[in-house]
Amino acid sequence: MNSSDTDLNVNPDLLVSVAITSYNHAALLPKAIESVLQQHTDFPFEIVIGDDCSKDDTVAIAREYQAKYPHLIRIVARTENVGTQRNYYELFEQCRGKYIAWLDADDYWTDPQKLSLQAEILEKDASITICGHFVRWVTRDGQVMRPRYPELAGGVHGTNAILEKNFMPSPSAMFRNGLQHKLPKWYFEVPPLTDWPLWVLGTCPGGIYMIDRVMADYTLNTTSSFWGKGDLFWREMNADFYERIEVELPQEFHRKVKERKGAEYEEIACILRQEGRYSESRKAAWRAFQSPAMGDRIKSKTKALAASIFRELQFRILGTSKRSQV
Repeated sequence: MNSSDTDLNVNPDLLVSVAITSYNHAALLPKAIESVLQQHTDFPFEIVIGDDCSKDDTVAIAREYQAKYPHLIRIVARTENVGTQRNYYELFEQCRGKYIAWLDADDYWTDPQKLSLQAEILEKDASITICGHFVRWVTRDGQVMRPRYPELAGGVHGTNAILEKNFMPSPSAMFRNGLQHKLPKWYFEVPPLTDWPLWVLGTCPGGIYMIDRVMADYTLNTTSSFWGKGDLFWREMNADFYERIEVELPQEFHRKVKERKGAEYEEIACILRQEGRYSESRKAAWRAFQSPAMGDRIKSKTKALAASIFRELQFRILGTSKRSQV
């Protein structure tokens, strides 16, 4: 993961690689590919499909499209499952374009100008490392759950903004080829956080430019193994991410990371307290108290710690009292 940009097999005549990742997406892959074929560009691009050993007809369908567009489509078909993270990374490494546009097989683009608009921005401004846009959230049957995401202004956003929240939908992203080399080895250990580490590290230095236009549909994946895990699971994943990412960032962003990490541990402490897991709640509240600088969030973190300690003591006292009555 430490290769330099000069190690890339980039074709100087190829501006964009569209990286489509798939796993058991036979029913959905055609719509994703068609949305790419409908793009209007005055530059060449390629479609690279990385399949993680699907058990259905995904690869067969990909090969049908490749037969129709042999000059345009390449397929990386695995003989064994390598997992989401490694499938992403190794697919990016197969991309030969100057820029990589990310598209999962269960998502699709809705604006034929998408690639042209994003490539134009990246070509004009070398300080922009990632270009995104707004999307809709839809279900697999086409129901629109959110007409516009994320809830922020268009324009340039930096490291502090993407540390606050992962606002960048992966089907909206186009980034400079080689950005994937910034990813640390632990990237493969956090499967739910497929794109957030890339966006955070990509803004150091650099920026994310959000085009103020809805140009893709992001499909809510209810079949994912992480779907329905609940708020506690995601809060713990976020806290773990902040623990890991801090050492990868310049010193100027460490306080922001600590502040966000503390906020996550506060929420974890509250959830655990509501579930009656008082000892765990106290430990999470103490981590929240330690995470930011002493003056940051002093009221809320003190309240969280006090509440957790009080409820744990109350539980222990009541438990002792009940046992003494037996």
